[in-house]
Amino acid sequence: MVYPHTYRTEHSETLTTNCVYGDYYASRQSRKIAISPALLKILQYIDSNRAQFLENIKEAVKIRSVSNKLKYRDEIIRMIRFTEEWLNKLNVKYECFNIGFHDVDGTRVRLPPVILASVGNDPKKKTVCAYLHLDVPEPDLSTWIENPWDLTQKNNTFYGCGTCCGKGPLLMWFHVVEAFQNSGIQLPVNIKFVIESMHHQKSRGLAAFLATKTQIFFYDVYNVVICESEWIGEKYPCLIYGCVGILHFEVSITKSETSSADIREDMEKIVANLTDAEGNILIRDFNEYVEQITPDEEIEYENIRDFDCEEIRNNLPEFKRSWDKVKLLMSFWRLPSIILHDTLECICDKKDYSKIKKIFTLKIVPRQVVDQVEKSTKQHIRNTVKELKIENNVTCELMSSTRPWFENFRLPCYNAARRACRQIYKEDPNMIREARARQAVTIFDRVLEKNIVMLPLSCRGSNPGEPNENISSRNFYEGTKLIAAYLFQMSNI
Repeated sequence: MVYPHTYRTEHSETLTTNCVYGDYYASRQSRKIAISPALLKILQYIDSNRAQFLENIKEAVKIRSVSNKLKYRDEIIRMIRFTEEWLNKLNVKYECFNIGFHDVDGTRVRLPPVILASVGNDPKKKTVCAYLHLDVPEPDLSTWIENPWDLTQKNNTFYGCGTCCGKGPLLMWFHVVEAFQNSGIQLPVNIKFVIESMHHQKSRGLAAFLATKTQIFFYDVYNVVICESEWIGEKYPCLIYGCVGILHFEVSITKSETSSADIREDMEKIVANLTDAEGNILIRDFNEYVEQITPDEEIEYENIRDFDCEEIRNNLPEFKRSWDKVKLLMSFWRLPSIILHDTLECICDKKDYSKIKKIFTLKIVPRQVVDQVEKSTKQHIRNTVKELKIENNVTCELMSSTRPWFENFRLPCYNAARRACRQIYKEDPNMIREARARQAVTIFDRVLEKNIVMLPLSCRGSNPGEPNENISSRNFYEGTKLIAAYLFQMSNI
């Protein structure tokens, strides 16, 4: 892979550095966007009801809606009832759908129902679909500073399970609908909600269910909005337009009676043939479908603010420590890579050392296909075993996979989000990608084939879905305003 900035100079001209287009674009971006009287009224309502909004999220955080443990089953249902009460309060039409069964702690139970809801049905307006979820991962109390089930305010930050991932965005959307209704202003767009409770279990059952509703519920949807993740920093808002795919492989070596070689040494040889000293993947044709980096693309990375290379430089591999911001960010988001995990040995009482396992993770990017990567990876392992004349029994299996996702951030729905960010935060957002997989995003991308905008509402350090999850007071209220501004901007497309 060639990085254009290795040969581009300050005199190079590209689409976005051309003196005519570039100056015009910069001048347009620097202009403030006026706030309409209707939006101003909504923003004033949000500011006037901060105390009540805080009470609402306190009530939601108390519900222990963990999706992967049977003992929390009643709490999941309680969270669904809480959501239904809000939908009824807002006069939103909705329906709950049973979508199948799953095993939890050895017991066969129904999957939590998926809620489909809609506000407005004006054919002259665009329809925006919001994906939301109600479940949270089970918190490890030893890693939390505060009680995860009791919303705690500290240094203008609200701590609690689901504050920035799940329950927080849910209530922010509901607060926006409430603001329009109580201000006597019509919603500028139709809104449809998809609300599930298995987000942290890879959205089990969601894909098959959505496929049955594409021609009924989603036929008029213009785009999907997903309020997940967080900003890259604390000052500038962000929009996310892509994420990597993840493949988890397991290599197992079993001792053969005809081999005198140590299985640990064989594993080291196999792993050493996956990458070179600079992290380049040695699997044949692995990078065949990775798009060439362009100078224009690099400029987008150069424009990203709030990322400080020095904060992470000492934790990087030696060969990456001299890289600049562009090359580092591209290595995280733009280019494929491999992560090697610890070797697993038997810890049972019998102390069986005849078999070991190793997990490795492949990060793939758009245009790379899961099936093709799986095939070439397994073939590479087989070729390595043959070339090194390893006599012990070696197997390689794909444990799980998630497709990559990528969207064109020059689409009208992204321009609407950018304008909304400038209205609320007075800053043009960073356009970023993610170094993690997003199951729900890839489901919507594959099943609905609609444009998707990822609109994170919280800043860096909010720990979505992790210990000490939080959302700042600024992000909670300004994020609510951002959703309202986005709806107005969407109506102007």
